[in-house]
Amino acid sequence: MGWFGISSRRAAYIALACLTLLWGMNWAAMKAGLQHADPIIFNIERTWVAIATLFAVLLLQRRRLWPESWLAVCVTGFFQTTINFGATAMALASGGAGRTAVLVFTMPFWTLLIAWPVLGERVRGSQWFAVGFALLGLVLVVEPWNWQGDLAAKLWAAVSGLGWAGGTVAQAYFQRQRRLEGLTLITWQMAVGILPITALPFFLPLPAADWNVAYLGSILYAGVIGSGIGFVLWVGVLGWLPAGSAALNMLAIPVIALLSSMLIFGERLTALEWLGIASIGVGLVIVSARAWSARR
Repeated sequence: MGWFGISSRRAAYIALACLTLLWGMNWAAMKAGLQHADPIIFNIERTWVAIATLFAVLLLQRRRLWPESWLAVCVTGFFQTTINFGATAMALASGGAGRTAVLVFTMPFWTLLIAWPVLGERVRGSQWFAVGFALLGLVLVVEPWNWQGDLAAKLWAAVSGLGWAGGTVAQAYFQRQRRLEGLTLITWQMAVGILPITALPFFLPLPAADWNVAYLGSILYAGVIGSGIGFVLWVGVLGWLPAGSAALNMLAIPVIALLSSMLIFGERLTALEWLGIASIGVGLVIVSARAWSARR
């Protein structure tokens, strides 16, 4: 059975283009939603909407409902959802959507470094240049010497990328031990990973969300489309295209996020931040090109 009509390589490329646009705009949708809710509350609500969407897809497509490994679910969920989703919301709450997206997309570089001790995948050749460009870009965008402004938001975004990388490596590690159903693992790791965050409102005096049409639209977009249907499309795309070539197209996501944030929220970057983003972009191109070449 095809995933949302993905039954050929051509359909997969079309789906990838749609997914890139959907995920690029998702950053602006989340930023808009955070204007009406505490970041923790927003993260909880949009994630449970995404989980409901994913379980609905599993039921409709009669796929495996229970995960093959609860250890894989818990470890992946901690990094991919608890840290990644939580830190993203905190970063967006006080920082620009475009800048946050760029910093979160340092994930491939964190992945290279974490995969070395965990998976035994050594950093070699041009990968060191990619890590060097990424590190330089990260320093220029975060500006650790400048303790004014949105330094905390930038650090949250970097932590989000680190969590995403940890979840990616964890999933690869468990896939080596046993072949796991991708969409089932994604669904359950999201459900388990959001539980610690869901418990926070019982211990912290967090204000309720200001429910209105704009907030409902943000929740539905970020939950149903961004985190629900988005992951379904991603799994479907990877069923037809090499991960390396798919990753090359995904480089457009932070660009779309940056442009949409500048247009909608008037986000502006300094010359130093532009230089840092360009440096991160060069590193991403090196990593993706190497992965695409290895897959071929």
